[in-house]
Amino acid sequence: MPTPSLTRLAYAATLVGGLLLPACSSAPDHPVIDLAGDIPRNYNARYTHDAPTIDGKLDDRGWMRIPWTANFVELEGSGTSRPRFQSRAKMMWDRYNLYLAVWMVEPNLESKPISSLGFDGLSVLVTRDGERIDYHMVTLEPGGRLIENHVRTEEPTSMPNHPSRVRGAVGLSGSLNTPGDADRGWWAEIAIPWSEVDLPKFATIPETDSTIRVQFARQDAAWSPHYQHDLHTPHMWGKVKLVK
Repeated sequence: MPTPSLTRLAYAATLVGGLLLPACSSAPDHPVIDLAGDIPRNYNARYTHDAPTIDGKLDDRGWMRIPWTANFVELEGSGTSRPRFQSRAKMMWDRYNLYLAVWMVEPNLESKPISSLGFDGLSVLVTRDGERIDYHMVTLEPGGRLIENHVRTEEPTSMPNHPSRVRGAVGLSGSLNTPGDADRGWWAEIAIPWSEVDLPKFATIPETDSTIRVQFARQDAAWSPHYQHDLHTPHMWGKVKLVK
């Protein structure tokens, strides 16, 4: 299956007000979105002894102490064009998996095929090496469908040759495929085993303080800006340090 495309869409220059998710432990604050701070983005993913249940709720004890990333920004890094809706993420890890959670404002929840033109789901890209094209890509949409690809330079869209152990789930604040109602957004929760990230066989479990590269994207928004309309350049992804 080809790598899902991230369709170019028209974006408003300002956020749409009144679309925050309900106040709860899993919903982040509403800070200003801009390009201030570190680029590529940096984030310390904390080690957890409380592995989350992958159910899309983000109410596990392990997530409670994990900070959110900066808001996603316009993919091409324009300081005057902001994503239409807010998105943020958080990450943690243990000796088995990298855990990722994403919060996304969306006033019209729809379930569409991941390869469709109007796809508005989430893509997560993870690699241990930001200097070469060799990474794992997981794509998830509000209806819960998940597709993954392992992308290599010599095999651009090859799938793993073993049953996948990647797990993903979504949570909705609103109703799916109901035009005209006022939806608020959705959550995504993903667990990626270290073996899927293609770590060396002698080091499947990463060492503390090692760094991996991660990117989150939806529509034309990304966690770490690229300054071009192309996600597949790992050296521009965020730097995630695995800490205890």
